Amino acid sequence: MYMAKFLGFEPEVIQFLENIKYNNNKLWFNDRYDFYQQEILEVSRDLVEDLGEQLHTIAPGINVVPKVNGSIYRFSRDARFSKDKTPYKTHLSYLFWQGSLKRTRCPGFYLSIRPEYIQIGVGINHFNPEYLYAWREQCAHKTQAKKIHKIITMLEKSGASFHGEQLKRMPRGYSEDLLNQELIRYKGLKCWFQIPLPEEVYSQKLVPLCFQYYQRLFPLFEWMVSVLSFMLRLEPIEKH
Repeated sequence: MYMAKFLGFEPEVIQFLENIKYNNNKLWFNDRYDFYQQEILEVSRDLVEDLGEQLHTIAPGINVVPKVNGSIYRFSRDARFSKDKTPYKTHLSYLFWQGSLKRTRCPGFYLSIRPEYIQIGVGINHFNPEYLYAWREQCAHKTQAKKIHKIITMLEKSGASFHGEQLKRMPRGYSEDLLNQELIRYKGLKCWFQIPLPEEVYSQKLVPLCFQYYQRLFPLFEWMVSVLSFMLRLEPIEKH
């Protein structure tokens, strides 16, 4: 029997995230490096393992890698491609992904923890060209279009938010009267529930809380995995 490891974050961790907003420099962080290692990174590994254990019950092939640059995002910021040149992030982020492509190019379950709120979601930030083609084809397919439309409608009604870069117009070759015009225009899509920072962050109850939302998001995740499978098959399908 699996024994849970995650017992919650200490309140000082949330205070750390709040404080670094105003002290975002290497000297401040280095003075608190041991705290980061023990109270954030080590506890994050436990959180990843426990969440991964739960996710395996609904997504057996999910990748769970309890280390930095695996399921734990780096806390240092890659300022090369960001307008924000501060060295550190002000939130904690986690990812569990399905597939053998680069982790950020596969359908994944996300978790972000900030002092104000947490986000629990699924999706892909940016579709690679092959996935983008498969995504559009499936969104336009006469049968699959209705399936994903129903999933999106259900999530919208339950309070989920959708985010991603979009084309202003429909891509070439796709009719303006298709059911899923907005979805077809996406170049990447994430869907999440945003919750004011819950007390569960400080206890082992955070894991079942996240899993409850992941179960609600699972139909979208499952559909995105099916798009990945279609991409790998490279089979043409009929559109309207």
